[in-house]
Amino acid sequence: MVSKIWRLYRGRGNADVITINKLLCNEQKSNITNYILRKLPEWFGIEEAICEYVNGVKNSDFYVAFYLDIPVGFISVRSNNKYTSEIYVIGILKEYHNQGIGKKLLETVQEELIKNNFKILMVKTLGNSHPDKNYKSTREFYSAVGFYPLEEIKEIWGEKNPCLIMIKNI
Repeated sequence: MVSKIWRLYRGRGNADVITINKLLCNEQKSNITNYILRKLPEWFGIEEAICEYVNGVKNSDFYVAFYLDIPVGFISVRSNNKYTSEIYVIGILKEYHNQGIGKKLLETVQEELIKNNFKILMVKTLGNSHPDKNYKSTREFYSAVGFYPLEEIKEIWGEKNPCLIMIKNI
């Protein structure tokens, strides 16, 4: 069981304690995914996609960042083969954006993947050719933590939603 504690300094002088835990219970995974994604309509505004993620996280490694007992972010990762894993979905409550939680979740996942001899981590996100400003910041986050664009394709999500595949050596 992975469990990490770190302090989040948000300019108030006191530090918030954030705990990252790996969850195994499928009901908890689904409930946290549903709770957080519904609070992020700028990124997750399609009901069908939310339902797919809520069910899909059951078949993934799932890490949650808690402030006190409140889930404030999560990351779900699936293995594609013995060398490559993929971020299935990640969500951080808006009020916790740009405070290092996504980076800490990603670091936790990478440590576990390295222990299990994975070499590459990939993620799919909305491509550069789409003007959405929220996904522009998502791509900037992935770039800042070491991901590189591999290819933008329209065959996965359709012409109106180009998929950018980004990869990172771990």
